[in-house]
Amino acid sequence: MKEKLMRGSHALGLAARIIFSVVIIAVIIWKYDYFKELDIRGLISESANTAAAVGTVLGIYLLKSVVLVIPASLIYIAVGMAFPMHWALLINAAGIIIEVAVSYLLGIILGGPYVINKLEKTKYGDKILELHGKNKLSAIFLIRFLPVFPIDIVSLLLGAVRMRFLPYFAISLGGILPRVALFTVLGDGIYDYIPMRQITAVLAIILPIALVAWIIKYALSAKNKEENYGKPPFEPLSESRRYVIFDTDMGPDCDDAGAFAILNYLAKKYDVKLLGAANCTSNPFGNGAIRAIAEFCGVEDIKVGQHEGFELFKNDDKYNKPVTKKYCRFVNSSVNAEPAAEFYKKLLSKAEDNSVTVISVGMLTNIAEILEKEPKLFNSKVNSIVAMAGKFPSGKEFNIECDPEAASTVLEKFRNVIVFSGFEIGDKVMTGFTEKPLEDNPVFDSYRLYLGKKEPPYLRESWDLTAVQYAFEGCGEFYSLSKPMKMTVDKDGKITAVKDKYSKRYYLIQKAADDVIAEHLNGLLRKAVSGEEPAMQESAPAEIGEAVPQSIDNGQY
Repeated sequence: MKEKLMRGSHALGLAARIIFSVVIIAVIIWKYDYFKELDIRGLISESANTAAAVGTVLGIYLLKSVVLVIPASLIYIAVGMAFPMHWALLINAAGIIIEVAVSYLLGIILGGPYVINKLEKTKYGDKILELHGKNKLSAIFLIRFLPVFPIDIVSLLLGAVRMRFLPYFAISLGGILPRVALFTVLGDGIYDYIPMRQITAVLAIILPIALVAWIIKYALSAKNKEENYGKPPFEPLSESRRYVIFDTDMGPDCDDAGAFAILNYLAKKYDVKLLGAANCTSNPFGNGAIRAIAEFCGVEDIKVGQHEGFELFKNDDKYNKPVTKKYCRFVNSSVNAEPAAEFYKKLLSKAEDNSVTVISVGMLTNIAEILEKEPKLFNSKVNSIVAMAGKFPSGKEFNIECDPEAASTVLEKFRNVIVFSGFEIGDKVMTGFTEKPLEDNPVFDSYRLYLGKKEPPYLRESWDLTAVQYAFEGCGEFYSLSKPMKMTVDKDGKITAVKDKYSKRYYLIQKAADDVIAEHLNGLLRKAVSGEEPAMQESAPAEIGEAVPQSIDNGQY
């Protein structure tokens, strides 16, 4: 019943938008000659009194904000000629307030997620969407200040992409009012030289064509959404067979080692290609530990990238250094790695669009860096991010506290789905080793050395393991997904999530008991460190297999 109501609501919303657009087109066509020959000075002079004249001007501003074809400069000049200068300036300012508010509201009504989704897929869409982001408001002011950008079209766009109203309103007035004052003062000195007939004719022709095209595209988009209604926002790797990049802070905790072992096991089980692993710390022995675990799990010559820049856990050697020296044949070469940004760029440049999932179980530093340097590449190639980070619906957590600026950058600049496995998910799920394996292995030693105990059990909370499990297996019986959430991070690393149906950010909600999840994860971990070859799952359907990039050859650049 609820599903039918939601579908009905969506259909009614689409119908209302179409009807509204058709009415606007009909009015423009019906009154085309009137708009073309609109004599603003005559309308003002024919008013019965001053109050009526002011009402006429404000009504013209209201009309202009909807039909979009009345040249703004003509209104400014006509008002400047008809009223004393100080009154003319006040009346035009009031008209601009009406115009920018109504056009913005119209943009919200006609725009929303459809416009945002379309812009994300265009060449310059990301730049438009980022205009009202952090440190971008100066660009909006410049667009408002320069007379080459139509007031109403820009207002529609900013309303459609859901720019916050108060900054929009303040910047709009600050940018537009200076030129309004200029045209108001100029009066007849320029009025007769403006080709009103030609301007109105061009706008009246272009606007209906644009609205018809929009209606067609919106209807097609709505049909596609209807077909995909009810599908989860994230398709697990066991079904999609996307490629994987693992991003880890190997060292500050041992659950990274367990998560990486499980990742390698599930990648074999579901025939998922691991492209490489990135170390988001400054400790080079983290690279060695990554290589040691990968080789133990049967992955030779794994590609490794490492964070460069400010220091992050450079001297954290509870297990990284001993594991590297014990299990890596050539220690010096094993600790070398490419700069993370170059690592990501090389891997993603050879991938097909929408073909990679990044699993992050550390700070989001590396991901933020590549998003800053290559936003188009990362957004086009990476389908989704699954991250162990945050505490939900609100709180502080280690991975975000260590680099809150990076977390904010990823939330702001990544255009696709992010699913967070928060601190609360694995906090009481204890996994690891209750007895020593038959032979030495780097995962066991990572737990043993980190926990600093002479004898088992070596158990640790399962924060990173839950993220990897979800990325491959989905919610299953263990988790459910939150509603879409708008997420923000403050300077102290506190993340806050509030419902926003247009967002692509989600967090996991634990559904199964702690011991049930622990039993499943421990089973995977035992298989991963025992060398047991998983039973291969059936290959992906042909259409999915064809979508997986073929240009990356066995992990080689």
